[in-house]
Amino acid sequence: MAISFRRVPMRLAAAVIATVYLLPPPSTRLLSLQALAAETTSFTRQVSPSSETNATEPSVAVDRSDGTEWVAWQASGTHVARSDDGGHTFVQTPISNLFGSDVGDVDIRVGGPTPCSIVTSSCSPGTHRVYVSSLEKLPLVLQTHVAYSDDRGASWTINNLAAVNPSFIDRPWLAVFASKASANLDQVYISYHDFSASQINVTASNDGGQTFGPSVDVLAQNGMAETQSFCNTVPSGIEVDPETGEVYVKWITADPVANTTQGCNITQIESFHQVWIAHSPPANASTLTVWDAHLVFGTHFFPWIAAGTTGRVDFIWLSTPDLSPSDAALSPWTAIFGQTTNGTSATPSFSQTSASNKVMHVGGICTDGIFCSVSGGNRDLADSISITIDRGGSAGLVWTDQGSVLNGPTHITYGCITAGQSALPGAKRGLSCKGPAGP
Repeated sequence: MAISFRRVPMRLAAAVIATVYLLPPPSTRLLSLQALAAETTSFTRQVSPSSETNATEPSVAVDRSDGTEWVAWQASGTHVARSDDGGHTFVQTPISNLFGSDVGDVDIRVGGPTPCSIVTSSCSPGTHRVYVSSLEKLPLVLQTHVAYSDDRGASWTINNLAAVNPSFIDRPWLAVFASKASANLDQVYISYHDFSASQINVTASNDGGQTFGPSVDVLAQNGMAETQSFCNTVPSGIEVDPETGEVYVKWITADPVANTTQGCNITQIESFHQVWIAHSPPANASTLTVWDAHLVFGTHFFPWIAAGTTGRVDFIWLSTPDLSPSDAALSPWTAIFGQTTNGTSATPSFSQTSASNKVMHVGGICTDGIFCSVSGGNRDLADSISITIDRGGSAGLVWTDQGSVLNGPTHITYGCITAGQSALPGAKRGLSCKGPAGP
């Protein structure tokens, strides 16, 4: 299961986090699929090419300076597409690597302004750097690539060894604190866990992803978190406060009894019922981070989160009206959009509506990762979806879409949600769902 803490400013109260993860299942007040569709004022578009029938685990980012939308996903390697018209159409921007394709777990982010004043073969002035992280196959298996582009995806510079761990790496998630002066001054962070002790690690770059410092073990700095998370973690996202540069990382785990008696790390047979969040000041000059850790709880299918102005938070998750979803029941799933605009209140309120407008998966959903093949669970959707907020304060969402065909082909769907209120008060709502080319 992938749970993400996306774009949440430092000032968002911990009480809000707990409330978010304890939201009642949407099935308790689901309308019919037709009524849900009628509520939604969004549009959706297929992002991945129809020729790709195994596209999963999408990630989305937006350049708020001009509205350019970026989507990355895995389909026998990393794929990236760009939209210049607010998500209405997408252009494929492939990453070419001499070492060949990678093995997935992609994440995408937008950084600072490109470091050039004239057009070159790899840099376009007046745009922003875009970053993509992924697990690599070569030159070293299960380490981390970071690719970045300064010309809107026309060409990519690849750091083949951005994060390296002798115990191998899994789920390397990406965050960027964008410099206002030059992308070469961006602070870039990668969080991941290893395949032995399953520690949560963070490595940082102070030069826009060109070089990374040593990995810092988040758990080693927090005795209680290490005890509770020993040998069993699933990293669930990393984010930077866009105002202060402070860093947040989140993971899920079971508990010490389950972790030591039911198997460690790669088996993932336990019930992962604890959610932990750690915080660090910005990386210092030596690219090192210093962490504290806090425990929260939560249980939604694939919930991911994005926030704009303090207290305004948007969400996406997957929902079904079936209490015991299964392949045999052909349980219907939809992508749900939720929002709170008073997140700092002692009693925040939440709204929710359909994002997908139609069934995007039928059957069960297995959250055991690669070990779903052992249990026979349905892992057609893989492990993650994503959400961002555009320059008009509306939500941009991506999810793996399989329609209503059990075990059918998958593709990536993008949706722009203009329902609800703006997550960025003062933003021009008319810029929602629009890029540098309109519409």
